[in-house]
Amino acid sequence: MNFNRFIQSLSEVSERRLMYALIAVILVINMAVLVLSNGYSGGSYSVMHYQFARWAFANPENLLNSWANPLFTLLAAPFALLGFKSLQLMNIILGILSGYFAYRVAKELKMKTPLLALVICSFTPVFMMTFYGGTTEIMFAFFAILGTFLLIKDKFLAGAIVISLLPLIRLDGFILLPVYAIYFLRWRRAKYLPLLFSATVLYSLIGLMLGKNLFWLFDGVTLWSDSIFGHGSFTQFIVRSPGFFGIPNEIFFVTGLVAGLWLYLRERREYSQEFVLVVLPFVIYFLAHSFAWWQGMGNSQGLSRYMAAIVPFMAVMATRGLYLFAKMFFIIFKSEAVRIGALILGFASIIHIPFAIQNYPVSISSTDWALSDAASYIKENGLSDKRIYFTNPTLFYYLNKNPKCSSCIEVKNTAELNSMQNGDLFIYDVALGAVNKIDLDSLLTSAQFRLIQVFNPETPVYAFGKPYQVALLERTNPDTLTVSENHKIVSGANKTFITLVRYDFDTATPTDTATVSTSKINRTAYFRIPKRKENYLVSALKLDSIQPVQPIELKVSYRQFRKTSDENLRYFVEAISNGDSMYERVFEVNTPDTANPDEWHDVSFNIILHNIEVTPELTIRTGFWNKRKGEFLIDDYRVEVRVK
Repeated sequence: MNFNRFIQSLSEVSERRLMYALIAVILVINMAVLVLSNGYSGGSYSVMHYQFARWAFANPENLLNSWANPLFTLLAAPFALLGFKSLQLMNIILGILSGYFAYRVAKELKMKTPLLALVICSFTPVFMMTFYGGTTEIMFAFFAILGTFLLIKDKFLAGAIVISLLPLIRLDGFILLPVYAIYFLRWRRAKYLPLLFSATVLYSLIGLMLGKNLFWLFDGVTLWSDSIFGHGSFTQFIVRSPGFFGIPNEIFFVTGLVAGLWLYLRERREYSQEFVLVVLPFVIYFLAHSFAWWQGMGNSQGLSRYMAAIVPFMAVMATRGLYLFAKMFFIIFKSEAVRIGALILGFASIIHIPFAIQNYPVSISSTDWALSDAASYIKENGLSDKRIYFTNPTLFYYLNKNPKCSSCIEVKNTAELNSMQNGDLFIYDVALGAVNKIDLDSLLTSAQFRLIQVFNPETPVYAFGKPYQVALLERTNPDTLTVSENHKIVSGANKTFITLVRYDFDTATPTDTATVSTSKINRTAYFRIPKRKENYLVSALKLDSIQPVQPIELKVSYRQFRKTSDENLRYFVEAISNGDSMYERVFEVNTPDTANPDEWHDVSFNIILHNIEVTPELTIRTGFWNKRKGEFLIDDYRVEVRVK
């Protein structure tokens, strides 16, 4: 069989059989990632949603918690009872079903090769990564595309009820209700408009009967306020969209969007369904979140995962774009085989992109490692039965405890700490501590809190301008020595490190001396990192004769002069054993906000390597990676490892 005939035979495969085959392949791929992953996406927010669902039957009030989104909690609760992996499996199933209904919508809209929508939806990077968390975007996406499908099939009653559920899964579902209202008015089905609010009214009344106020669903919502999360550029989601949609999808989506808009303007009646039920929900949701982040409204954090909620709509539009991409090749080469080959190439690029730009299997986030280490310390030292005050309930996921147990007290303001008694523990998380306006420095200098231990993230992370940490404190009688002991622990003075690498570039220099020099700003020697995408000051470290503390903790310190003030250096660390990479991280080194780019300043950070066994075969590689265009001067560079 020649190549042309083989390509043509692919197009003759039954669409239904191909659909089942694609769903099976997608399911197998995602199940394999799920089994191999030891972490989750979405960080602490995923765990918090999981905990509301996991303990919903023990704490029925969880089912009417506005932050947790009541319908999501209700539907996720049976899965969460079986564990976090089961909740992730729910998201995988809903994600694949979202792709299936995106395919059905594309098919109803008479698009060519509608199966592309299933593939595009399932392998869009931000969508696929969100499968492995516990946040609400995937469920929202499923109900949104299901509602669109029902309306296209003229099932107005069912469609209105399904769409009414969106605000109970994510409160920003209210953004889409006016869009669907336009459709009911356009198709002269105004009698169904009240049903768009049916689920909201029902849950509001249920809450009212159980002692809540009528508008309990909006508890904690502040539209215009000075949010601690800040704000950013209106175009942020546009600029970052290649990172969460993927460049191939972005190209196909923009092509499909432009083609769809042109067809709507040319033949409005024929394409009005597609415009109102596919294009408008995507555009309105996208613009609403862009505006919210720009204005700092509604506690928006400008997170990429918000866009996972509208990926099925993007997939439908990208289907038209990919078809036009393939048709262009047919027009140029006058060959059906070339057209189908272009489709296959598009398929391959779409499937490849999430694995190229994201790390699979999914690991625990850097910040959640700090919470995990804190939980391990509590269990190993027999502190689990103490009364525990906390700011971040994720801790109890690692303790395998209900965060609403009788000895667990969530702290949302400083005044609540007044009820603590001597011996009670307080687990302080920098991020949520800042959200609740609780200052760690004030606690450490009050002499009423003894700092037991500080737990750092895996790689340096900043939260609201401060290095992220988790602190374990104990309420004690005031003691003059407490404050000084607290300072020793925070500063790391109670830890012992030995030096592995030290370059002052005067007496001690690396092998590569070509970029070691002096200048008017610094008479002593320094290392110059030029504007090249390369690794610098790479060291290969052996630890088998040192016996470092587990988990391995490296301390990196140096002086830096940043010759370009708009870029950050990157640092990398890799663990290699017998030629295989066991661990690899690359991260930006954020310099203090107070650092003057025209002056030398000190930089110091710790890196914690978990689950790395020290053997003679183990090599730790570290160094700088100048990915971008910045030029940097480095002096007094040192790498140390903790031994006590």
